[in-house]
Amino acid sequence: MKIAVWHNLLTGGAKRALHMHVKGLHERGHTIHVYAPTTANRDYLPLTPYAATETFLHLPPRLQPQRGAGIPAGFFSEEAEARIAILNQMQQHVAECAERIKADGNDILFANSCQFTYNSGIGITDLPSVSYLQEPYRPFYEASPKLPWLLSAASTAHPRNPYKRAMERSRDLHLLHAIRLQAREELSWAQKFNRILCNSQFSRESILRAYNIDPKVCYLGIDSEAFSPVSSKKEGYVIGAGSIHPSKNIAAAIMAIGKIPTRNRPPLLWIGNFADDSYRQQLMSIADRNEVEFKCKTLVSDSELQLAMSKAACFLYTSHLEPFGLTPLEANACGTAVVAVGEGGVRETIIQGVNGFLTLDNNPNELGDLVCRFTENLEYAEEMGRQARQHVIKHWPVSKANDRLEQHLISITN
Repeated sequence: MKIAVWHNLLTGGAKRALHMHVKGLHERGHTIHVYAPTTANRDYLPLTPYAATETFLHLPPRLQPQRGAGIPAGFFSEEAEARIAILNQMQQHVAECAERIKADGNDILFANSCQFTYNSGIGITDLPSVSYLQEPYRPFYEASPKLPWLLSAASTAHPRNPYKRAMERSRDLHLLHAIRLQAREELSWAQKFNRILCNSQFSRESILRAYNIDPKVCYLGIDSEAFSPVSSKKEGYVIGAGSIHPSKNIAAAIMAIGKIPTRNRPPLLWIGNFADDSYRQQLMSIADRNEVEFKCKTLVSDSELQLAMSKAACFLYTSHLEPFGLTPLEANACGTAVVAVGEGGVRETIIQGVNGFLTLDNNPNELGDLVCRFTENLEYAEEMGRQARQHVIKHWPVSKANDRLEQHLISITN
């Protein structure tokens, strides 16, 4: 088949999943044509080796919404205007891109996520289409940290100043309108695809709740050759991985380490694909208060990540409602067991006592106790790490993941 692959991804797990899929489809003899806006990352896990062509389209300028004549700027929400401008920009992009995809004679569209809106409108092509959607636009459907449509405090402020009160309420309504507009477009985009695939049962339920569309679970896989033990000897530190961002709930990992008695307290190393600088500073302060030796690194090479994972006593995973979570299984493949908060997709990948342990909730004492099983007994950490790697090789191979995807694509075109 000639497969048009669209994405607007940066670094991280979604790009790693796309790289795995494109490589697998190429190895199965399919011709891959990649389409993306210029905002997509080309350097991290490049698709070039597996693509017959790559087309990067410059995004059109972000046209600001038209304001009513004579209305002061203070009555408009800057966030709302930015959201509407991005929607307009992406709508123009996908219209142009869809024409290119059709003109190039592709057989099927395989769409992936967008860094701006998560879902995308690229499904407007006349081709059979499949979207691999990691998650709906979570900020609209989860309190992260709060639901965006809750009445803001500002809209009820200034009880003695009707002008200021009207201005605050106008901004609040403007932002609510932009959120509703984006949510409406998101649903419309989802409905245009012939099939939506997702990475876990947890993601399936999230998409079903958001769209009332029933997606199909198409689990990912782990490359156990790219992620393999570099060192058979464990060291007494704990590792975590993921963007240094509040959604990864790294503060919970630090506080869990802080509950371990000082004489046995291990260092915590965190490796991320990017860092929110203000959140990094907060984490450093939390580590200081909890007397935890905390170090974070960003944009390390895969070989450095592999070595750090291999030598760690255990992998600590505290991400908030992560849809799937590749990094715990990658740590397993490197011969390292996982300690995780039992929420989101990780409940489908970590089996108690096989490749790690899950807690029922975000209890730092319980997490700290589980970490101590590994840091205080490195022989046990090595033994369970070997078991975890065998579990991944047997149950999470890349070949089976790519078989599943290929079967979905073929069934759509028949």
